[in-house]
Amino acid sequence: MNLTTQCEFDLIGQEVTISDSKNNEIIGINGKIIMETKNMIIINTKNGKRSIPKNICQLSNNGEVIQTDSTKLNKRPHERLEMLA
Repeated sequence: MNLTTQCEFDLIGQEVTISDSKNNEIIGINGKIIMETKNMIIINTKNGKRSIPKNICQLSNNGEVIQTDSTKLNKRPHERLEMLA
């Protein structure tokens, strides 16, 4: 499955790395997104699960930046799908 760099895709199951953030301590965290809420993503890393706020970080996958427009990503996954219809 190829990951596109649009905001409307499903984040769950994607292998991501936090490439930039307002919080320098979370830059470089990588793993698989296992859960998503309106404002948070939960990443399963090799050191355990980490909860990351969506609005402070920029995600990347295989070197490609995932656009993190907070008006689109700070919604539940099913609400983003409704925006496509």
